[in-house]
Amino acid sequence: MSQISHFSKPSKVNLNQEYDELIHDVFQLECKLFMKMDSYRLIEQKCNKKCLNLSERQQLITDIYCVFTRLIKTIKQSCHNLTDEDIIFCCLTKFGLDNMIICRCMGSVSKQTINQRKYRIKRKMKEAKCDFLFDMIFVNASN
Repeated sequence: MSQISHFSKPSKVNLNQEYDELIHDVFQLECKLFMKMDSYRLIEQKCNKKCLNLSERQQLITDIYCVFTRLIKTIKQSCHNLTDEDIIFCCLTKFGLDNMIICRCMGSVSKQTINQRKYRIKRKMKEAKCDFLFDMIFVNASN
């Protein structure tokens, strides 16, 4: 019994840091899984020049909801007023796709569309008092 008293309790800061690192690792694994999906291969082949058609976008949405369930759950719990397209946009941004690629994935060729969507998402997240979520998705994005 005396041996148990020699163990130190982990600090809350260390646990939070370890948790954050694990969440990051899980997201990296989800990204690797997404890169094996047919819709990702389609993005690589097509979205540098053309938009995805309706059936391709539907497949992309299905794949995103399948792979990024944890991120989507966090977004939906934190900010109820985001649309499904907003959520897809958030996932593609967090994944690290270029803005024009995201634009074409969503069936648009206008950079202004992306900027408007990002602004609306920021406003909705601010109203829901989840600015942290906007920062997590957009601040470290490579766009």
